Amino acid sequence: MKLNQIVAAVALVGLGSVGSLAVAVTPLGTLNPSASFSNTVSGSFLDVWSFNFATPSIVGASVTNVEVSFGSFSAGGISNFAAWLNGTPLNLSTSTQNSPPITVKTQVLAGAASLPAGSYQLQVSGTVIGGSASYGGNIVATPIPEPETYALMLAGIGAIGFVVARRKARA
Repeated sequence: MKLNQIVAAVALVGLGSVGSLAVAVTPLGTLNPSASFSNTVSGSFLDVWSFNFATPSIVGASVTNVEVSFGSFSAGGISNFAAWLNGTPLNLSTSTQNSPPITVKTQVLAGAASLPAGSYQLQVSGTVIGGSASYGGNIVATPIPEPETYALMLAGIGAIGFVVARRKARA
């Protein structure tokens, strides 16, 4: 059984009491160095975006939802909007632009973690206000240099320092 199938099965069993929860598992593949994603959803949902990378990295993720309303009419949006990067919740920031009769509410979930090479998940959930809504985001992996890289860099700087000191001694 693949990791994606196990995650979907656990999510369905663990959240089965929620009712009509839609669960989708989507592989993004290997981050090289980033991946974008988006989805149009309805009702209550839990989307799982799986990804991997080959070297230890600092991984950042952001997910954005925009809700537009015209007076008392909502053109869609997501309530209880939440996301987790490998089980750690992303931080929510909300901004609202109000130019009556139009109100635009932007919700951004963002976070980062230093992770070893391997396979990971970004989970996004919420409940749609109205018929359907969309969200989208990015995952970016920035490789962490290995100790050998730092050692080589320091050796190079030391060699340059030695050459400079030797030239000063000759002069």
